[in-house]
Amino acid sequence: MIKYNDNDIRNAAYFIWKNNGCPANTHDQDWLAAINQLNAMSTLKNASKKIASAKAVVAKKSATKAASLKSASLKTIVLKPASLKKSTKKTTTKKSK
Repeated sequence: MIKYNDNDIRNAAYFIWKNNGCPANTHDQDWLAAINQLNAMSTLKNASKKIASAKAVVAKKSATKAASLKSASLKTIVLKPASLKKSTKKTTTKKSK
């Protein structure tokens, strides 16, 4: 469990109390709700950091792969059509006398 200072819990509990319409005798309940709310916010903050870190890793891998694909696409292969592959040698025939 994360330890929070009393001032943070007090402020959160106050706003919970105000949002609930300022009911009487709910101090303990509001205090626990404030701690739960602060824990949830901390969990979300840690999760968003992990997501941001994962996105950075994916972006780096994607950039590396894109660079690799770009260099591979620069190596083009020239294919000749079948009609150009035929021999262009002229055959000569001897005339008989």
